[in-house]
Amino acid sequence: MLRKFINRTEELTSLNRDYQSKAFSFTVIYGRRRVGKTELIHNFQQDKPHIYFLADRRGTRSNLYRFRKKAADFFEDFEPSLETFDEVFNYIKTKWTRKEKLVIIIDEFSYLVQQDDSIPSVFQLIVDEILKDGPFHLILCGSSISMMEKSTLAYSSPLYGRRTGQIKVQPIQFRHIHEFFPGLSRDELVKIYGATGGAPFYLQFFDPNDTFQNNLRHNLFAKDAVLYAEGEFLLREELREPATFMNILFAISKGATRPGEIADRSFMEAKDLSYYLDTLIRLGFVRKEHPVTEKTTTKKTIYRIRDNFLRFWFRYVLPHKDSLEQGDYTPSIDDVEKNYNTFLSETFEQISIEMLTHLNSTGELPFSFHKIGRLWGKIPLAAKGKNDYEIDIAAVNNDTLQILCCECKWQDKKVGIDIYHKLKEKAGYVKWLPGRKEYFCLISKSGFTENLKKTAKKDGILLLTLDDYMGVDV
Repeated sequence: MLRKFINRTEELTSLNRDYQSKAFSFTVIYGRRRVGKTELIHNFQQDKPHIYFLADRRGTRSNLYRFRKKAADFFEDFEPSLETFDEVFNYIKTKWTRKEKLVIIIDEFSYLVQQDDSIPSVFQLIVDEILKDGPFHLILCGSSISMMEKSTLAYSSPLYGRRTGQIKVQPIQFRHIHEFFPGLSRDELVKIYGATGGAPFYLQFFDPNDTFQNNLRHNLFAKDAVLYAEGEFLLREELREPATFMNILFAISKGATRPGEIADRSFMEAKDLSYYLDTLIRLGFVRKEHPVTEKTTTKKTIYRIRDNFLRFWFRYVLPHKDSLEQGDYTPSIDDVEKNYNTFLSETFEQISIEMLTHLNSTGELPFSFHKIGRLWGKIPLAAKGKNDYEIDIAAVNNDTLQILCCECKWQDKKVGIDIYHKLKEKAGYVKWLPGRKEYFCLISKSGFTENLKKTAKKDGILLLTLDDYMGVDV
């Protein structure tokens, strides 16, 4: 497994800006497991004087003694007999006589808080009375999003308002995946992204010289593989009783998107569902969608799994757990071979939103949009069962009354002019601001027919493939 550090330019810039300031700096870094927080820290600290400490779940005293030894080793000193964290930080302050900043990192800070709820108050004292006026850059990092938000970012936290920076580390975007696998085709990259998302830790298990199916066998469908139980571990990291959350995610992975459907398939009352969904949304596991042209208060609401790895794990690992536990990966592989292209349609839509968002930021679209998402509704006077329309992606600017309607096609054949006509027809059903200016976009896995290209040139239709995105200067 190769270790690679990809991108993270924005995060490093933020950290270095804080470090280079003359005043004391305090950064909170958080994000889900395996997303690359520790690699970010190691990359940042490598050319700076630093004390790096990785906390564990053994409690305050054990961690204190280990941290005390780390500090003494850094100063090449005998280990002092200190019994509190503030005493150790006082020791560090006394020993550090240089003008340049010393970086002090407590990784997995959330483990300390889980074992001792007085820790945020202890670190408030450390920040306010020991480090604040000195040449120090304190970094508190953690994988438990809920615990880090509660202990460092929330208004109720003793540390609230003391940080000079915060970074929520997200999975890397699709356009950077090729840096892990420079020799793979766009289609192969989408397949891997659909199974792993943008978590660097997961990506590093995939061997670019082996087939996608073999990578799944070795890394996700083998019961002794690290990623085999990762879906459940992710939930246990954040939730004490994950069973109900697992039922909800499984229901969504099998196609339930509306609250009533999700509650029914999760064996619970619909009135009890909102707490669980809100928690999953806050953790970044689920996203809530409504038609992009409507207010967020609309009842037209659906839910989808946001995290690509979890979406794959609940769709292709958990349902076949009985067979996989017996060492039989055939049902999972057969399921992937029969249904993965359909599964990737949603992945391709996510990538397409990422692509359009990037092009919007670089000014390469017909107009600058403010919102982007899906769009659906009813067709007037159509028969029941045939009166629904759905547009894969729509981007809007409410100020300029402009809308971009987009269809995404993850298929092996080229997109023809019929798809454009159908998209234009569906756009006519959209109830949004009279006098609007409409634009159309088609995003294709396999390109476009010559007839469509001619029409696109004449009508100003935007035609995009992954090459238009992956070829940009990133």
